[in-house]
Order: sequence, then structure tokens, then C-alpha cells
Amino acid sequence: MGTLLRSELFRIRKRPQSWLMLALAALFVAFIYGGMTVGTFFASPQNADDLRETLAFDHLRDFGLSFNSLFGGIMLAIFASGIFGNEYSWNTIRPLLARARSRFALVSAKLATTFLYALVFTIALAVLTIVISFVATLVASGSWNFSGEEMGKNAAFILGLFVTNLPYLALAVLVAMWTKSNAAGIGVAIGISFIEPAIWPLLGMALDAFKSIEKGGLSWNTNEVLFHWSGSQQNWISVGVLLLYTVIFVVLTYRIFLRRDVTSG
Repeated sequence: MGTLLRSELFRIRKRPQSWLMLALAALFVAFIYGGMTVGTFFASPQNADDLRETLAFDHLRDFGLSFNSLFGGIMLAIFASGIFGNEYSWNTIRPLLARARSRFALVSAKLATTFLYALVFTIALAVLTIVISFVATLVASGSWNFSGEEMGKNAAFILGLFVTNLPYLALAVLVAMWTKSNAAGIGVAIGISFIEPAIWPLLGMALDAFKSIEKGGLSWNTNEVLFHWSGSQQNWISVGVLLLYTVIFVVLTYRIFLRRDVTSG
């Protein structure tokens, strides 16, 4: 697996898409911060004060870093789908298997690459967001009001971003590998992240039991980890649920690929 992993990491470093996705996610965040910063100079005094308060460091989690969950999640789903989907679309899966020590080692290298890239991407995007926040706040109000305690909470939030992305990444890999399609992996992973939060409230209106069932889904536990973290028992249960989904999707990826006939594509 070591050789395969080094090969995968080398290709990721050399592939422009890997850097472009990070740049695009940071650009989206910069656009929002830039727009609000400009707004402080043209809005009414009350609205300008509200904008400056939103840009402040103690709102970084609820404002700036929360966009990382949206923009970063989309980019990571695209990456995760391509880790297997590209091999099928480029017709390189069979030559790759011929050079691999085993199918198990190949899947392991692909998954390890996905999760390592997600970790680096999450940290890098968070650092860029903090820098963007710093510049925007200085321009808008002349001070940043840095707090060590708040920075610790931001660090915990960044770790939460990585953990909450894991099941969606594993799902994207699974679906792309299973269907041999990048589009399917991207569509399912992103679709669930957007559709699931909207479906549960509607089902809960029809039957109260769905309000309890919702707690076993991805979106409810993602929100619990990111936006309601206090170190409570429920928080850790939510972490466990998300990791359980990740393990299930990973196991299915191994099982399906190890049994797959790739002689026809």
C-alpha cells in the first residue's frame, strides 16, 4: 500500500484540480467577506455596525468558518468522487490494478488519500478564512479583537468540520466506485447534504416519530457536532454516529470493489 499511497499523493499534488478547488472555496469566502466589508462604508450607521459585528473575530465560527462547511464540503465531494470515478472515465482502472499489489491495497490507498486530502484541505481553507477575516475586519473597523479562548473554540470547530465531512466523503467514494461515475458520486453526496435537512422537518410534521428517527441521520448529527458542541454525551454520540456511517460506507466500498469484475471496464 505504501507505494500506491505515494503514487496517489504524488498525482494529487501535481493535479491542478487539487489546488483549484481550494482556491475556489477560498475565493467564495473572500467574495462574501469583501461584499460585507464594502457594505460597511455605504450602509446606514446602524446596518454598518451590524456588519462590523458580524465580521468580528468572535463571530468567525458562526459566519466565516460556517461557509467552509458549505463550500468546502462541495469541493471535497467532487474530489472524493473523482478518486475512483476518474479511473473509470479515463479507462485507467485495469492498468492500475495490474500494478497494484492487491485490490485491498488499492482501495486502502484511495481512501487514505481522500481522507488525508480532506484533512489538509479543511485546515488550509480554515487558515485562509481566518486571514480573510483578519483583513476584512481591519479594513471595516480597524481592530480584530483576537481572543485565545475563542481561537480554541475555532480550532475545535475546524476539527468538527473534518469529522462531519467524513461520511459524505466515504459515501461519494462508494457511489462513484459502484456506479463508475463521477457525477453519481457528486450528486448523491451533495444531494443528501442539501435534501436531508429539508426532508426531516416535513416528515416530522406528518408524524412525530420522524423527529426521533432524524437523530439517526447525517444532517442532525452534523449540526450537533458543529453548532451545538459543548462536550456533552449527546455531542459524542453524534460523533460516533457519523463515524459509524463512515465505517459502513468504507466497508461497502471494500466489499463491492473486491468482488467486482473489472475486465469489462
